[in-house]
Amino acid sequence: MAHQRAHGTRRVWLPAGLLGAFALLVFGRLVQLQVLQHDRYAELANQELISDNTIYAARGSILDRNGNVLAASVDTWDVYVSTRAWKDPAKAGVAAKALAKALNTDVAAIQAKVTGRTGDVIITRDLEYEAGKSLATLNLDGVVLMPNTARVYPEGDLAASVLGFIGQDNTGLAGIEAAENDILQGKPGKAVYERDTVGEPIPLGRYVVDQPQAGRDVVLTIDRYLQQLAEERLAQGMKEHNARGGSITIMDPMTGEILASASQPSFSYSTLDLSDPKQTEFFKNASVANMYEPGSVMKIVTAAAAIDQGLVTPDTTYVDTGVASIYGIELRNWSGEVWGKQTMTGVLQHSINTGAVFMVEKLGQEKFHRYLDAFGFGKPTGIELQGEATGVIRTPDKNWDPPWSPVDLATQAFGQSISVTPIQMISAIAAAINGGNLMRPHLVKATIAADGTRNEIQPEIVDRAISEATSATIRKMMNAVVDPVGGYNPGKPQEYTAGGKSGTANVAIPNGYDDTQIASFVGFAPLDNPRILVLVKLDENQDFLTGTQAAGPIFSKLADDSLHYLNVLPDAPKRVSR
Repeated sequence: MAHQRAHGTRRVWLPAGLLGAFALLVFGRLVQLQVLQHDRYAELANQELISDNTIYAARGSILDRNGNVLAASVDTWDVYVSTRAWKDPAKAGVAAKALAKALNTDVAAIQAKVTGRTGDVIITRDLEYEAGKSLATLNLDGVVLMPNTARVYPEGDLAASVLGFIGQDNTGLAGIEAAENDILQGKPGKAVYERDTVGEPIPLGRYVVDQPQAGRDVVLTIDRYLQQLAEERLAQGMKEHNARGGSITIMDPMTGEILASASQPSFSYSTLDLSDPKQTEFFKNASVANMYEPGSVMKIVTAAAAIDQGLVTPDTTYVDTGVASIYGIELRNWSGEVWGKQTMTGVLQHSINTGAVFMVEKLGQEKFHRYLDAFGFGKPTGIELQGEATGVIRTPDKNWDPPWSPVDLATQAFGQSISVTPIQMISAIAAAINGGNLMRPHLVKATIAADGTRNEIQPEIVDRAISEATSATIRKMMNAVVDPVGGYNPGKPQEYTAGGKSGTANVAIPNGYDDTQIASFVGFAPLDNPRILVLVKLDENQDFLTGTQAAGPIFSKLADDSLHYLNVLPDAPKRVSR
């Protein structure tokens, strides 16, 4: 008997087809997850179960020229909380209470930082090392400690405007900390550890550490004692003359090394607040960032240029009538006095504006501006601090408002119509007295690697400003200023031969000058072998004393005290009376 073959029906094939389609869908999804998107989901899994944190390298120290520590790093801890571990309110409450007690803070403050957040939340940075070790022994749920370092300044606010400061990520934000950050910072490492399903670190979980590489130490040219001396004398001078601010820079004129750099106003580490916009202006170093018209100190440069060109000598004479007329504009001496027949040395001694005009007219615009360039004006010095201003020189080859005129050339000869920074000015005077070399001013003397290898920074000659013979002549002329025959100058040190020149200039404003002034004095000692060059600058001194009267005595006392400290033998008799 023949049997009839069974035929499939829709009741059988439809479910089978649906099951097959579902199986294909599942298979395709598995291929997508495990093959095509494997890397992505593996990364998501890692993010859930693996955590990593940066381990900051020990930042290099900053030392003064004698090895005294000005800035250093100490070991600390950063405290984190895993929000996954604190999802259980009971555990979170117990841990938060114990953590608050250990950190001497409020429980609510800690909970507020964690609430609504995901991942690891930073609770505090730079917890003291021993306190962190004690906290670790508590084994609090979800609390993770990561090693870090904090910056300390053993000398307090000494040289703060030079040293600068760092941010939370151990990166320099101002001063040497910023300028030499690549050397100081080193290379950070990384810690990677596994967590369980609630976010707790697994004690025996994977812990991979990319070891940090410590930064190198930076040795400054700054001398701690001279820096303190400069800051004290600046503070005294500002108080005595009711000045708004000021700066004192001490340089070795032969090498360009900055031995001290004091400036006010500045910031204090104890009150430093990066979120306060009022403090922002204090973060820059005024000696390299602030421009001013130098006034009669510029007459040194004018005389050096004219002598170097052979156009005048110290004994060249002219007749001062008290006024010089340039294209119908009358330029007068600052005191309104008339000096009659005078030598070029007398021009510096009496600070005669018309005498400076006499010299610059012999030079002419092209030669004079060529010397200004050789002395380093109108361009950065290259000192190792950020935010250096270039200065401004009015020249006929640019579009100025108002336009340049020969009056600008005449006034530049005695320090107007030209803006400089204190570091430019002292560098130019160094070239005038050190034999004629424009040296690059520098604050970094050496760097020291972790293995003790020391790399010395050599002095650098930037340009040749004048001849050695001209430089020797300028030293003698500046000596005649502070030690005039039969006269007295408050800028003369008691125990050392010296040279110097004052400057008194009104503060420039758009299209003119206001009623405030800047009093300055630049001086060097000893005469034949200068060891120090000092620029004293007082901003807006309310007693309106001149640079000679206000800044001169600060230099003379600084010179005596500094050279005593440097063990330089006195080479001039003390004055019986001042």
